[in-house]
Amino acid sequence: MKNNAERLDDLLIGGMKLWQRTDQFRFAIDAVLLAHFPKLSEKRRYADLGTGTGVIPLLMTALGAKQITAIEVNPVLADLARRNITLNHKETEISLVEADYCKLEGAEWVERFDAILINPPYFTASQGAIPQSSDVSLARHETMYDITDIARAVAKLVKYQGQAFWIYPVSRLMDLLGALKAVKLEPKRMRFVHSMPGKAAKLVLIEARKAGQVGLITEAPLYIYDTPNVYSEEVRSWYDRD
Repeated sequence: MKNNAERLDDLLIGGMKLWQRTDQFRFAIDAVLLAHFPKLSEKRRYADLGTGTGVIPLLMTALGAKQITAIEVNPVLADLARRNITLNHKETEISLVEADYCKLEGAEWVERFDAILINPPYFTASQGAIPQSSDVSLARHETMYDITDIARAVAKLVKYQGQAFWIYPVSRLMDLLGALKAVKLEPKRMRFVHSMPGKAAKLVLIEARKAGQVGLITEAPLYIYDTPNVYSEEVRSWYDRD
């Protein structure tokens, strides 16, 4: 029986749909931005850490990825992700693991993945109002782990010379860069995300390489909208693939 808080949303990419719950953390444009940041390959093994309802792995399958492990600690969201994988017939491309990615240990996990995507909590435990729902708070605030803990987990799971792709608030860019450098995830590529031309960037996309050489490229800005409510040509092209 469907929960009254559930709703079925259209991803508008690849004909896919997504069950979400209004009382849980729901995806936003940042998930779409992150899924489009790497150059995906069917030959590489990926992980999405903190997958939520599974939106990023689903989008990745439309972009060429075939081997994705989606990891989620929240049992409610993990159940939704599992159902969304089945709903969209992606069982051969995506496997769901219900676990705390910061606690994954053992030979089957250490340096398992060629690349990792992560949309971590954006706020420290002391920033802004903490949501009443502990589940939403876990997704938005560093209530259990800080950015250094999360970077350490990524560095453990990704292969030598593997990549880690992040989306993060510009206001905390220095926190992220410091955390990456501390665990030898070398920032290699950075792209600032603006809502539209003339507006300050609020998000940044970062590609880091494990044990990579020093050398950072800053790419051209990404604009989500040309004008209010009108997507930029680049973002429109993501939805025009079908």
